[in-house]
Amino acid sequence: MKTLIAVVGAASVIASADAGFLGFVASVRNVGANTVVDVFAGVSNASDKFLNVYDLQSAAGISGFVQKAGLATKTWKPDAAGFTSTRNTSDDSFMTAGTFSGGAYGGEYYASTNTNGDPNFTGTSWNATPASAAAVAIPALAGWYTGDPTSVDNNAESLAGLVGRVNGTGAASATRGIWVAHLVLAGNNKVIGTDFTFSAFASIKDGVTGATSQGGSSFVAIPAPGALALLGVAGVASRRRRQA
Repeated sequence: MKTLIAVVGAASVIASADAGFLGFVASVRNVGANTVVDVFAGVSNASDKFLNVYDLQSAAGISGFVQKAGLATKTWKPDAAGFTSTRNTSDDSFMTAGTFSGGAYGGEYYASTNTNGDPNFTGTSWNATPASAAAVAIPALAGWYTGDPTSVDNNAESLAGLVGRVNGTGAASATRGIWVAHLVLAGNNKVIGTDFTFSAFASIKDGVTGATSQGGSSFVAIPAPGALALLGVAGVASRRRRQA
């Protein structure tokens, strides 16, 4: 059954309706044989700064997320030193605290060198060993943060024209965002909220007030309109049977 994404509720613990963290925004698109998803912490001010994502709950079925082979690329830590963790990567999944130098270089956005994983990235899910398996699953309640809150890397960028935009809870009004995750799934047309999930909290330093805003946001799938119509018909039929 086809599904659509809907915003349900609002991001929690938000400082105000038009400042700080508003919710997560995703860009979902097919790249080759895979589905590529870039997740942004949605905000409204150009001067807002990303601090961290925490308490992430995310899964991608039995096979998990796609991870590129190699010591520097098979975990959730971005290969920022080698500058191979980019938004154009179609065979590697990673987390990031914004973009290197705050923008594009040669048409590609590189993950921030200031990205750090918290202790909930257990085992070899953040730092690999030569013998460790690819980290295709994200540990429960994992988080990551910027090592330099003042860095240009974690500035908010415009989300205007974002390809395949999907709004998480509370994020419909977000006009800007900070890049926080690059997820790759095997196969095309994967649906966030159905084929894979992403639910977490984020902290943002508001560029106008200087206050820190924290809130939660997730992506939720609901039945397509045709399916909702069928559910409505079924409900009417059920009521008629009870009345009879």
